[in-house]
Amino acid sequence: MGARPVEIITVDPGSLAAEAGLTPGERVVRVNGRPVRDFLDLHLWLGEEELELAVEAPGVRGAAREVRILRSYGRPLGLRFAEPRIRLCGNDCPFCFVDQQPGGLRQSLRYRDDDYRFSYLHGHFVTLTNLKEWEFERIIEQELSPLYVSVHALDPEVRARVLKSKRAGEIRRRIEQLVAGGITLHTQIVAVPGVNDGRVLEETVEGLADYYPGVRSVSVVPVGLTAHRANLPEVRSFTRAEARRLAAQVRRTGRAMERRLGTTFAYVADELVILAGKPIPPAAYYGGFGQRENGVGLVRSAFVFLENAVPRGAGLRRRGIGRVWILTGESFGPVLAERLPALRARLPEVGLEVVPVENRFFGRPTTVAGLLAGRDLLDAARPRVRPGDLVLVPDESVNEDGVFLDDLTPADLARELGVEVVPSWGPLLALEEDAPEDEAFSALAVGMP
Repeated sequence: MGARPVEIITVDPGSLAAEAGLTPGERVVRVNGRPVRDFLDLHLWLGEEELELAVEAPGVRGAAREVRILRSYGRPLGLRFAEPRIRLCGNDCPFCFVDQQPGGLRQSLRYRDDDYRFSYLHGHFVTLTNLKEWEFERIIEQELSPLYVSVHALDPEVRARVLKSKRAGEIRRRIEQLVAGGITLHTQIVAVPGVNDGRVLEETVEGLADYYPGVRSVSVVPVGLTAHRANLPEVRSFTRAEARRLAAQVRRTGRAMERRLGTTFAYVADELVILAGKPIPPAAYYGGFGQRENGVGLVRSAFVFLENAVPRGAGLRRRGIGRVWILTGESFGPVLAERLPALRARLPEVGLEVVPVENRFFGRPTTVAGLLAGRDLLDAARPRVRPGDLVLVPDESVNEDGVFLDDLTPADLARELGVEVVPSWGPLLALEEDAPEDEAFSALAVGMP
């Protein structure tokens, strides 16, 4: 692949980049003699201590100037680059979440992200069906590990049925290629009733275990559906009885893997545990919580946090806050409510209430906290809150810019309600007694069922 210069959008005043004379609009062509292909090259290379950048002026190609920068501890480089072009998904999964969204959402929520670079950087799951050969070679060359792969099934015909992709059947060959190249993979199976569950799932897990420790784990997640499925193929959710059987199957498989590999390897996602009406497994079940961001062990992580965090009730009382409303999804709400008596005992200075919020934005059967819209949270809180209350909302319901799916913000909710609204446990609990509130660990059902 040829070089693709990346444009500088801003240069922070007083930064190393500013002192070196870099300006917005210039494009970085090479870093220490290596051609820049995309933002990932910059991410990997700009952390080096000595930098020699080749940059082109706006509108000029082929006449790069050299800029030397010596990184120093504690001083940021001070560069922000153009937003990357996202590699889009070429599959047509019948349960694709992008196809199940209501109208009127911002365009960024319509992207079918299937980008291996974001898998490496942020743990996004990818299918590997849209990569060219040089990209597999790049993954190995640059040691882009671990990657997170949606396998769904190792059987070529079943995987093709799930992904609707001609390249779906390459999965074994690609796993073998990456593992042989030293890449660690965390994998997932989005289970669809009657498609890739039962015997197919068992064969998939056993097949993936053959690649251990290259394939480090596999999670089983129940298919996620919304009410917005007009003109989409018929797919249904698991019933409670089916979820129990599936969860039990995965737990049995995990115990067998403990004997075979020395690790559980196959994990039940929290959403499936709750759907099955089963107790949340202990922390030891999740090992190193390698798939926590995929909803595997998030509930247990939250419980561990609630048991060990330092209460801040006295500080809230001094601020005049007498009651705290904890808003979360319908699935996690009852689970959290079971912990409420113990939590109240640790925070006697304030009243605590848990409110399971119905997701009207996506409609049933969507009940995860991370997909709650600002309007649904606002409607749930409005008839309850009074002056002097504090409202906590799931931090996964806002993006990195602090915006809900429907473009409202916690500040918008605060103005409407006349009380403080915070997407964090921070004001209520912290890992350390002197931790600033905005740095407190947030486990308020992040992506939780």
